Amino acid sequence: MPSPRIPDYIIAGGGLCGLVLAARLSEDPSVFVCVLESGSEAFHDENIDVPANLAQTWGNPNYDWAMFSTPQKEASGRPIFLPRGKGLGGSTLINVMELTRASSVEYDAIEKLGNPGWNWNEFLKYFKKSESFAYSPQEAEAYGMHFDGNAHGTDGPLKKTFPRCMDMLAQPALQTADILGIHRNPDPSAGDNRGIFVATKSIDTNATRSSAASAYYEPNKTRPNLAILSGARVVRLLTGKDAGSGIVIRGVEYLKGDALNVLEASKEVILCAGSYETPKILELSGIGDPSILRKLGIPVVHDLKSVGANHQDHLVFTFTSRLNGKVETYDSMQDPEVAKTQKELYTEARTGLLSATPSLFAFLPLHTVDKDDIILDSARNLKLADANAAAQKTFKLQQEWLVDDRIPWIDINFIDRFMPGPGATFEPRAYMTINVMLLHPFGRGSVHITSSDPLQNPAIELNIFDNNVDLDMFVETYKFAREFLTTGPLGALVEEEICPATELKTDDDIKDFLRQSVGSSFHPVGTVGMLPEKDGGCVDAELKVYGTANLRVVDASIIPINISAHLQATLYAIAEKAADIIKKGI
Repeated sequence: MPSPRIPDYIIAGGGLCGLVLAARLSEDPSVFVCVLESGSEAFHDENIDVPANLAQTWGNPNYDWAMFSTPQKEASGRPIFLPRGKGLGGSTLINVMELTRASSVEYDAIEKLGNPGWNWNEFLKYFKKSESFAYSPQEAEAYGMHFDGNAHGTDGPLKKTFPRCMDMLAQPALQTADILGIHRNPDPSAGDNRGIFVATKSIDTNATRSSAASAYYEPNKTRPNLAILSGARVVRLLTGKDAGSGIVIRGVEYLKGDALNVLEASKEVILCAGSYETPKILELSGIGDPSILRKLGIPVVHDLKSVGANHQDHLVFTFTSRLNGKVETYDSMQDPEVAKTQKELYTEARTGLLSATPSLFAFLPLHTVDKDDIILDSARNLKLADANAAAQKTFKLQQEWLVDDRIPWIDINFIDRFMPGPGATFEPRAYMTINVMLLHPFGRGSVHITSSDPLQNPAIELNIFDNNVDLDMFVETYKFAREFLTTGPLGALVEEEICPATELKTDDDIKDFLRQSVGSSFHPVGTVGMLPEKDGGCVDAELKVYGTANLRVVDASIIPINISAHLQATLYAIAEKAADIIKKGI
């Protein structure tokens, strides 16, 4: 519980960014930090700590807010599942633990969009500050990995490792990638992430998940100047008079149970609620597009039309195949005897099927699937209609990236288990699922409140396949990715393709399947973008909300354009840099 002292900093959201900030800001014993987390304070149990148990948390109300998008017209009218971690540590409690980084070109582009100091060298500095990397060079070398010591941290809070146990699909998949002309990348974290590689993980050397809670909060939880208030949902900001440098945020209102409470801050309020909840809190507080706020009877405190706009996410679809009897996958855990043996192996030696998660990824430039530049030509002529300035600016940058072979557009990853899809039914056999991700969709969505009720989720509009380019790109990627099922050592393991359940003979057949199966990769960004205000930005390069004197946003919502990486590592770097900015009093 907070002490009677007024906090210097109120942090709204105890997820990844919130806990990094809390740990770093409270390093100064004269500063009092209070974190408000709407979920529980628990962050250790077997579903969280044991890496392979992660799927037990998805959709489970004990761990997941389990949000959904609006029905997507071009995705068979389906609402899309959007899990969000529920508890101290946020989505670091339920994610797949990859620690991938985008290309140096993409991080440099964030600075070129008008954000001084947000470039590859700065990100690298904070990647390293956040992590401690421990691995066996011999084990890594067996999979073609040779890590650059200058690209990795050795004494940061987050524990990073190379997988201790690799699934039996890894070597066949690597060998098949060789046949298909995909080069092996010995260290995708050093600024060039193209090729196929084994990803590092936020897993400790004892084969347990390293979350923001276990890495940043747990070692510091006894600090007298750090308070956590769990079960506390921030509903709106308390605004004061304009201080000449902007509207002063006095504190927050929050719900705990049925009681509405007030907490004031002497210095700053920092929103770390994520790409869905942060714009919601801003809008409920009267900061946003007046046309949205007035309809709901919310007084306009500050006209900032870009709040909730320019939403972007990675899109994904899956293949699932039944394998022959030559390989054991995680599906064997359905056998009680196998499960018993694996649990003993994990408990006694911290290895086996329970100790790791799928780790093999191929990040590919556009030309890999668009050899005749058909999609390229179409994408160059694509127009973004009726969008705000932020969406327009990032959309144009994305078009420039089309011809930059240093930037991956496709992520193919390999999963040693059954994952459900249209027409797929599980039988007690071995399975392989190939996830195919589109890293830079041209679709732009939004996140806006539809009610003044703070307990109602915002409307999350993804605008999936609202343009022909994203769909056509996925069609060609489908054709390329399917070659893994029919080629080399990996293809030799496939007994039957079960998702899609029927042969897709034409592009229209593939498009129908994609509309039925496409989903989110749960990497939303852009809804409170870091851009110049004239370009539709919501926060400046010091992460201050335009028009305010002491309100910052530190979470994925500030990333102005999506990147070719799973977001976790980038968010640790953002939060570490943000802490330094705040400490300097900028």
